[in-house]
Amino acid sequence: MNYSKLVINLTALFFVVYGLLFTILPSELAELVTGSIPATASGLTDMRATYGGLSIAVGVLMLVLAKNEGTHRLGLTFVALTMLGMASSRTLGFVIDGPQNSVMVAYLVAELFAASWAIILLRRKR
Repeated sequence: MNYSKLVINLTALFFVVYGLLFTILPSELAELVTGSIPATASGLTDMRATYGGLSIAVGVLMLVLAKNEGTHRLGLTFVALTMLGMASSRTLGFVIDGPQNSVMVAYLVAELFAASWAIILLRRKR
């Protein structure tokens, strides 16, 4: 089994599905994830664009990188950097903003897990 391809594809799938859900149902997903809904049309539109569109684009790029074994190293690097970027910013939020809901904690665990998996596979590719 090609674990590099698996990690990149699973991460990509998450981003694409997450992005589609936020594009289609921003209010419902915002409530589920953060416990509140943006109060303005601009807030919802930005959520569709950022959580939706950007997440879809990240996922599609990961899918492209997973297709060719020659780009798996770059794909794993992208997964690791993306997940570590999200995890470090989320951790900063924990410190600055205080206690978080269980979804934020689950996201942090998942981000660290995905980043670790990608880094382990990158080290094996040396």
